[in-house]
Amino acid sequence: MVQRFRAAAAGELEGVLLAEGVRLVAEAVAAGMVVLEAAVSPRLQDGDLRARLEKGARSFLAVGDDVMQRISAVDTPQGVAVLLERPRVAESALLGKGLAPLVVAAAGVRDPGNLGSLLRTAEAAGASGVVTMRGGADPFRDKAVRGSMGSVFRLPVLHGLDAAGLLDFARRHRLQIVVADGGGERVHTQADLKKPLLLVVGAEAAGVPPELVRAADARVRIPLQAPVESLNVAVAAGVLLFEARRQRG
Repeated sequence: MVQRFRAAAAGELEGVLLAEGVRLVAEAVAAGMVVLEAAVSPRLQDGDLRARLEKGARSFLAVGDDVMQRISAVDTPQGVAVLLERPRVAESALLGKGLAPLVVAAAGVRDPGNLGSLLRTAEAAGASGVVTMRGGADPFRDKAVRGSMGSVFRLPVLHGLDAAGLLDFARRHRLQIVVADGGGERVHTQADLKKPLLLVVGAEAAGVPPELVRAADARVRIPLQAPVESLNVAVAAGVLLFEARRQRG
């Protein structure tokens, strides 16, 4: 059992992800995630959460705090960890139900904590979905899941497209491609972000792949006070997404 939880934390169980801690597990249950296996120790004080897991999990395990410590990927376990069925997201789900989809593409974001924060930001700003590109962090690994604070359970997230696949997706769904680029020709507030939109953001070091930059309908920059040259990817995405939200009223 310990090996299964550790393997899930490492991303080694296909179709399975790990969530632990009272808040994150409660978020997963509230979002209707399929709980394949739940482990609970005496340290868990939330009786309602325990009852929901006993009723809803396919397998429920009462373990000692010592076993929970071995299961856990965090320093101070809260007495609950679950294995969840990884969401299967259809491409169409990324577009949402509105007339102007707002899809975020994370290109080369390798830090799972940054990726989790980006997912949280995207949900907060009303994005319809997120694509995390091949070569970047897996949004369903434990650190990204924790960083998203539950957003990954609710927001449609598709992982693993390459640049060609992303461009094909944008063209088929008639999405304007806007790339966040420090060398962009216009300030982000000058760009039209009201249309159906694919917003591409990249990691600070590598940036956005050149084929996506070349294909962009617009390259936008966020004006920064010198000597600062760049922003954390989640912060930059937040600035752009909330500008899109402002424009859309």
